[in-house]
Amino acid sequence: MALNSLFYKEIRAHHLFNCLSDECFHVIAQHSGLISLKKNEILFECGYEASHFFLVRTGQVTLFQTSLDGNEKIVDIFGAGQTFAETIMFVENKCYPVNARATCDTDIFYFDSDKFKSQLYHSSDSCFSMMAEMSNRLKNQTQEIIELSIHDAQYRLVNYLLEHSCDNNDQSCLSIVKLSTTKSLLASRLSITPETFSRILSRLKKQSLIMIKDEVIILIDTARLRKLVGCCGGSLQERQKVKQILRFIA
Repeated sequence: MALNSLFYKEIRAHHLFNCLSDECFHVIAQHSGLISLKKNEILFECGYEASHFFLVRTGQVTLFQTSLDGNEKIVDIFGAGQTFAETIMFVENKCYPVNARATCDTDIFYFDSDKFKSQLYHSSDSCFSMMAEMSNRLKNQTQEIIELSIHDAQYRLVNYLLEHSCDNNDQSCLSIVKLSTTKSLLASRLSITPETFSRILSRLKKQSLIMIKDEVIILIDTARLRKLVGCCGGSLQERQKVKQILRFIA
C-alpha cells in the first residue's frame, strides 16, 4: 500500500526523518509504503536482497535465526516506533542476515534503502542521526556479547528486569516491568531456555524479590536485585512500597 499524506506527519516524527528537508522527505515518501502482516507471517528471510528498511507502526517484529536442527534464536525484538534493517544499506552485499516475523498483527512502513541513502548526501543532520542510532545498537550488541559470554542466566534475566523497570531508577516509585512480548520469546532473546526462565522467576518470587501479575513483573526489592548483578543500591524504602504493590495486585 502506497503511503498517503495522513502518514507523513507520523513518519516525520521519527529521528531518522525529522532532520530531512521537505524535498528530501518527499522523494523518500514517494518510494515508501505500508504493509500489514498477520501473526507469525514472515516479512523477509535470511539471504533475501535487502532493498528496504522498516519502521514498525503497530505490533511487533522479531528477528531470528534458525539452526540446522530447526531451533530458533531470537536476535532482536522491535515494537512500535522502532526501525530495523536500515544499517544494511551501507553494506556491499545487501542481503538480510536474519529472518523477520510478526509476533502479532502488525503494520510496518517500508522505505527504499537506495533512495534514502541518496538523500543522505543532502542532510548532514540525518547522517549524524543515523550514525548515533548505529552506534547505540553496536554498544548494545557488544554489551549483549559480554553478558552471554561471562554471565549466567539469572544475571541476564535480573539485569533485563532492572533495565526495563518503568520507574527509571526513581526510588520513590513502584518498580514494574510490563512485558511487551511473550515469556518464551523473551527467554530466547536472553539465550535462556523457557524452562530455566520459569525456574528463575519462581526462585526470585520465593525469595520475595519479585511478584508476578499476568504480563507484569513487580520488582519488590530492587536493592537486593541490584546486588545479584553486582550493582550498588541505596535504601529504596521498600516498606513504603509494599502498600503500592498490594494496591497494584489487588
